[in-house]
Amino acid sequence: MLSQTARDFILHITNYFHGHWEDPEWGRMPVNQLLVGLAIRELAQGIQDVEIRGHIQTAADKAIAKNSQLVARH
Repeated sequence: MLSQTARDFILHITNYFHGHWEDPEWGRMPVNQLLVGLAIRELAQGIQDVEIRGHIQTAADKAIAKNSQLVARH
C-alpha cells in the first residue's frame, strides 16, 4: 500500500494532468516528461516483482535525469 505522501504526490500529478491531455502537444516538453517520469517511478513502488520494479525505475530514472538536464538549461 502506498504511503499518504505517495498518494498525495499521485493526486497532485493527476490533478496537473487533468485538462492538459486535450492538448496534442502536451507531454512533449521536457518539464512534462519529467513529471511523467516521476509519476511512473512513484507508481512503480506498488509493483511487487522486484526485478520488474527495478527495470521500470531504471528507465524512469533515465528519463528523469535526461529531462532534468533539459529543464535546467532553459
